[in-house]
Amino acid sequence: MKKTLSIAALSLLSLSSLLTAPAQAATATGTFNVGLTLTSKCEINNPTDLAMTYTSFQTGASTGTSTINVKCTNTLPYSLALDSLSVTDADTNLTYTLALSGATAAGTGADQVITVTGNIASGQSGNCATASCTNAASANKQRTLTVTY
Repeated sequence: MKKTLSIAALSLLSLSSLLTAPAQAATATGTFNVGLTLTSKCEINNPTDLAMTYTSFQTGASTGTSTINVKCTNTLPYSLALDSLSVTDADTNLTYTLALSGATAAGTGADQVITVTGNIASGQSGNCATASCTNAASANKQRTLTVTY
């Protein structure tokens, strides 16, 4: 009888361990792509005015500079152009030239400083009916920098 009891107890114990056995965990994985579209761009920021002072018939040229920040998408190639490289001012009748420190570059994602240098050649008379004149009201004093990318 003890033997039957032992076998019955063992059977119950085995059955109980089957009923309380931990469940097996299963996993499944999948992959997906993330698609991005970046639209490249350039900006012109913080241009400073270019100022030059000239005295009629002076023997040396007058120069001045302006700085302009160009910010383009990283690695984006761009080129710069001024609307005119040689201008005769409408008010003072002084002729000046403009030059860029660089005409082509690639964007870095940060501001890149471009210098515009102005030069008034020596020996010019100019127009001025008073002791001193400016081109404050000149119709053609504003210049345009174009970034092409």
